[in-house]
Amino acid sequence: MIVLDSFYKKQDLGPSNLSIGVFDGLHLGHALILKKLKEKKGKSIVFTFENHPIDILKPDIKIQKIYEKQDKLKYLKSFDIDVVIMIKFDKNFADISYIDFFKILKENFSFTNLIVGKDVKIGRDGKGDLNKIKSLENDLQFKSEFIEKIKYENRVISSRWIRSLIEEKNFALAEKLLNRKFL
Repeated sequence: MIVLDSFYKKQDLGPSNLSIGVFDGLHLGHALILKKLKEKKGKSIVFTFENHPIDILKPDIKIQKIYEKQDKLKYLKSFDIDVVIMIKFDKNFADISYIDFFKILKENFSFTNLIVGKDVKIGRDGKGDLNKIKSLENDLQFKSEFIEKIKYENRVISSRWIRSLIEEKNFALAEKLLNRKFL
């Protein structure tokens, strides 16, 4: 697995497919997105962050990490991801519009498919939602697929829920939703 800390340098990867997300828990919902990504022909690229975007966007809210950077990379590798772009989310990154962000990614990684969660919010002020991303497909020549959230016992699996389970010391359920032992 190749790990990059920038998305501004052109990479010659050949046909490739991209997923974008915080992927802080790499839980069952994230696993479904990564499985769909790997089903596509070509290299798999995951764009993610070292830190949680909330650290910058809402600094008064403290997000407990589920995994440290090295653990996150280890678990991404277990999904057989070819390339991980892991950057530090900062104010400069937060200010990039979703249009500019996708133009930079397309120019430097020439992906043909984008696989993300249906609740995706990308770019300045989270304006790059499902409909706006779909509207870029023709101009930037890619196809997007939006994955529904999955549930466990009628509750949407989320990193927020997993963090609360860990805080409550309900490791058995947290591990079930993560599909692995919690460190």
